[in-house]
Amino acid sequence: MPAAKRDSPAAKRNYHHGDLRRALLDAAWRLVAEKGLAALTLRELARAAGVSHAAPYHHFPSRTALLDALAEEGFAGLDRAMGEAKAGPATGEQAAEAATPGPGDPLPSPAEPGQTPRPVEGAEVMVRLGRAYVDFACAHPEQLQVMFRPRHHESEGPPPPALVEIGAQAYGHLADAVRVCQAQGLAPAGDPDELALSAWSLVHGFASLWSQGQLGALVPTPDQFARQRDRLLRNLQAGWQATAAAPAAPATQMGSGPDAGAPQTV
Repeated sequence: MPAAKRDSPAAKRNYHHGDLRRALLDAAWRLVAEKGLAALTLRELARAAGVSHAAPYHHFPSRTALLDALAEEGFAGLDRAMGEAKAGPATGEQAAEAATPGPGDPLPSPAEPGQTPRPVEGAEVMVRLGRAYVDFACAHPEQLQVMFRPRHHESEGPPPPALVEIGAQAYGHLADAVRVCQAQGLAPAGDPDELALSAWSLVHGFASLWSQGQLGALVPTPDQFARQRDRLLRNLQAGWQATAAAPAAPATQMGSGPDAGAPQTV
């Protein structure tokens, strides 16, 4: 039977209208969510999308090209989520609830009606970004699988420039917030990328553990999940602020005599 006749009518309409690529990407996301990343092949994708086995190759010459396109979409979604979080909460009850500090939260209180709005602190932005990252990752675990998949073989080559760019753009929201914290004395001085790495590791690890079902006994309900997420973010901020406020360690010099070699306070 000719390949064109094996395509479903809907798939053929999508193809002729230039929408086959979108239909394939949507089908790929469903496959990853339902069967896992290992099950995603171009042949399985064609079957899921209802097109001929050759059809996906019009847009994705290899499985790696497909995965890179999916990863680019994932990072674009994360970038949007973090950009919106950095800009501030939207109006509405849900956003207001998410932005309300909990007990022990070091974030400042909003200005009263009629007062001049308080300046946004880097610590507040960091909490917003942390929430956005965790919530995005937990809502889209299939995207997380693709976005951070290892490149196992040299034949895959390096990530395409568009993927590198959008990944760096998403990371840039975090790095910028760290620099603001440092400038405001809310984080220790030094390489901002080291602090960004610690924050990224915290939120990514927490989200990954939750998505993989490893936290069920410790964080059994959505309410407890939200409280634990915010507690982790507050503790990170508190540690940074305590380190930033600590006096600098005194300089030392090497002594002489019987205790030579032991550092001595100048």
